[in-house]
Amino acid sequence: MNILLALMFMCCSVEGRIQIRQTGSSTVYPFAIKIAQEFSKKIGYICPFVESTGTGSGFADFAQVHNGFGYDITNASRPINPKELVKCKESGMASILEVCIGHDGIAFAAKKNLTGFNALRLKDILTAVTKKITNSKGDIVGNPYHQWNEINSSLPNLPIRILIPSKSHGSRDAFEAMLMHGQEVRSGPELREINDYEAADGHHLLFDFLDNNPTTLAFVAVNLLDGHAEIKAMQIDGMEPTYSTIQNGTYPMVRKLFIYVRDSKTEGLQDYINEWLSPAAIGENGYLTKMGLIPLLDGVQKRRKL
Repeated sequence: MNILLALMFMCCSVEGRIQIRQTGSSTVYPFAIKIAQEFSKKIGYICPFVESTGTGSGFADFAQVHNGFGYDITNASRPINPKELVKCKESGMASILEVCIGHDGIAFAAKKNLTGFNALRLKDILTAVTKKITNSKGDIVGNPYHQWNEINSSLPNLPIRILIPSKSHGSRDAFEAMLMHGQEVRSGPELREINDYEAADGHHLLFDFLDNNPTTLAFVAVNLLDGHAEIKAMQIDGMEPTYSTIQNGTYPMVRKLFIYVRDSKTEGLQDYINEWLSPAAIGENGYLTKMGLIPLLDGVQKRRKL
């Protein structure tokens, strides 16, 4: 019997597991680790098992059930899509609880000493990354731009170099939803993609890349910039990604973060969900708020059954 199976049997009781199991988004992962630790200390249950696999992989694993057991929760940096929901239902889930845990801002981040981008607009970024554009004659042509100042004369004379999320992560879906609107992402040396940058070990590949490529911009969750003093978020359309601009939606790149919960008999699961939405976690001075999670405004619905 391998170690994973042994641990699974150790965590099972007659009615169900005695340890909550959680997977999914690496953007939500730091928050999930903190919740698991605080929950275990406060309530006295065994500390939940939390791993980071990415939003898409998390939904795929969440839909798998082996011998009646599977993951209780998957984290997500985007809403579940219809195909993923069908797979979950086909696996025998009578209902799924969707919990919106708060807002997250997406930044175009770069080294702090990179200057000249104060006039950066959302439409400049779209023009930089789209595969085809409409020229002055109204013809659809391949993207001819290689320098930022070719798109906007107020931007620096620097090559367009953007690091984007891999296709396995919710941040890539956010990138396409916020910017691309069904258009194809430009290919070529200007756009770089690190497949595993959203790893649970602190997204070190992305930040290492920025350290070694000082003229590159990267599409990254704002909360992940905490602890990286050498990296800054660029203004977009004159707006900085602050607590208030993300919460009220005036910053142009905002998304919601979620956890999805199966109806299971795992001990303490309901108390665990309550901890996610407690004032201690997401109140004005909550421990998740201090980590960078932006709570929903009062009165906004946080839970719904799917």
